Amino acid sequence: MATFLKDDQNVLVRDQNRYRKIYRYIRKKPRPLNCEGSDISNFVWGSYFVEFNNQSEVTHHFPCCYESPPAVIATTVIKGSHNPNFNVFVTDITSSQCTFRTSGYYTGYVYYQALVDGAYTMPNIGKSLEVKTLQFNGTDDFVIHPFTAAFECVPIVTVTADEDVNAFVTALSKTSVTVEVSKAGYTGKVYLQAIEKGC
Repeated sequence: MATFLKDDQNVLVRDQNRYRKIYRYIRKKPRPLNCEGSDISNFVWGSYFVEFNNQSEVTHHFPCCYESPPAVIATTVIKGSHNPNFNVFVTDITSSQCTFRTSGYYTGYVYYQALVDGAYTMPNIGKSLEVKTLQFNGTDDFVIHPFTAAFECVPIVTVTADEDVNAFVTALSKTSVTVEVSKAGYTGKVYLQAIEKGC
């Protein structure tokens, strides 16, 4: 989600000792940390879940506002004792909503993240992030994507297709990723998210 600073000087003050749970008779004094606006990540990042109740399709409105249709990365999460072995794919993405579909009648949750394509830096945690919509044109069953973000270590990559096919990562480095699909001659999109992990 977007971060907004309340004052005119573009500085946010945080008490660093409030993140610690100290159970003593004498508590530590506040230790303020001044964060400038340039040190804070500021982009729309939607993260939410959608509930399925013996359904194969759910249209969901984003809780965030996007200027253009975002890339949506989704995964199924089991609910109770139901079978979680379902493929989830995302279609009809607009700036305000999308449709989640599963490979069968599914009961459970679909967790997703939605971001607009681009390379992002998060200086407040020292990590990089890249989101990309890959286009498969029916010629090859794989796409090699060179990263535009500068990753210091190999990122964690997740992918979701816009049709009922399996999308998976077959090669990964700090500079590029290879994404393949299980359907020969596939024509469609695969939404990719790469986020830097701790080295």
